[in-house]
Amino acid sequence: MAPTTRKSNGIARRPTARQPIPKNVLVELSVSHNKACMFCGQKEISEKLYGQLYQLNDIIVHYFCILLSSRAVQNGADKEGIWGFLYKDIKAELTRGSKETCIYCKKKGATISCCGIKCRKVFHLPCGLKNGSMHQYFQSFKSFCQQHRITQTVDLSELQNSGPIQCAICKDDVTPSPLPNSIWAPCCKRNAWFHRGCIQDLALSAGYFFKCPLCNNVEIFKSRMLTLGIYIPSSYLKKLNHRDASWETVPNAYVELLERHSSCNAVTCLCPHPEKRKYQNDSSWEIILCNNCGSNGTHKLCSSLKCDQAWLCPGCKVVEVYVI
Repeated sequence: MAPTTRKSNGIARRPTARQPIPKNVLVELSVSHNKACMFCGQKEISEKLYGQLYQLNDIIVHYFCILLSSRAVQNGADKEGIWGFLYKDIKAELTRGSKETCIYCKKKGATISCCGIKCRKVFHLPCGLKNGSMHQYFQSFKSFCQQHRITQTVDLSELQNSGPIQCAICKDDVTPSPLPNSIWAPCCKRNAWFHRGCIQDLALSAGYFFKCPLCNNVEIFKSRMLTLGIYIPSSYLKKLNHRDASWETVPNAYVELLERHSSCNAVTCLCPHPEKRKYQNDSSWEIILCNNCGSNGTHKLCSSLKCDQAWLCPGCKVVEVYVI
């Protein structure tokens, strides 16, 4: 995720709604700031739909609104302006948009043009999304109206499948057809259908580690998803804004991996101490871990172990017998 507040030489904290917005500093706004994007006029903040809402001096924009604007140019480095979009260039695009009328809401400020051949539709990002538009978040960041959005090519055998299909992520029914809300994974072929929303949520969560949830394919799956308008954070934010998987950012997410197993898993624990299975000392009630997995333990006395005798938990005993 992008830093919340960035200075030219580092990262500062996000100011609260009551604190003044510092000058010449990129600030990521929250809902409490109650400010609207100057491109689309919306206050809603949704990384999934519009990207984060940023303020740079007197400019307030959704990241996707400036990213997808047809004539917006990134003349700066990633650390300049709003991720490469300089202040003067954003102002110029806002001025251009003030003369363009949205095909859907009929209001001024539209800056996103459909890339369909001979299509002259111009719209705000929220208006386009409500009317079935599709957007690509890589290379030239193209946008398409509902009429010209890219239709996925699907194997004929998949289209002939009339039986019920479940989304491989949420397990709810999904229509096995190249519709705006359905996506097929070409790397898996058979019954590999997903809801578009489920794939987008997966991309936001997985970030750099985004891959097919069925076969773990990366290249084919990621390439096709980008083409079909799935926003993958690491695909355009580059090294500066590298997106780790959501589970990588949880504090102490792996702390349990550093903890040694410390309880008796014997079928019958003989320890008389009140802590019973949790109690251990250096004599008969020392807990010995399984010599194979280390995930189970037993008091010496509970399993009648001698001084340096190794112990195998029931699960590892079964595996060892099978292997032998």
